[in-house]
Amino acid sequence: MMLSGGIVEAGGGHPGAVSAYVVYSAGRESRLFKVKGDAASPGVTELGAATTLDLKRFQGELDEDLAPTLAALKKVGAAVGVATPSSSWVCDVVRLHLKKTEGLDVT
Repeated sequence: MMLSGGIVEAGGGHPGAVSAYVVYSAGRESRLFKVKGDAASPGVTELGAATTLDLKRFQGELDEDLAPTLAALKKVGAAVGVATPSSSWVCDVVRLHLKKTEGLDVT
């Protein structure tokens, strides 16, 4: 489940960016992932088990992550903003990461 997310969809040949937090729960185990980077191929990082779920902090980090892309695109005259990415797309990025790195099939 995506807890928080933002995406800059640049278009016009400019790269976009994404930043999101996803929680994966299997039984009693929950894992938290950060999806960040180029919207075409973002990276996935697992956060530590003791990470506090602070949605306000997550939103602040998303804004910081996306600010450089927004500034660069505005500098070249692009009309851009931050939108909420599709939660199914962001979760699919994490599913693919888990499949590639751990061989897990997450549904």
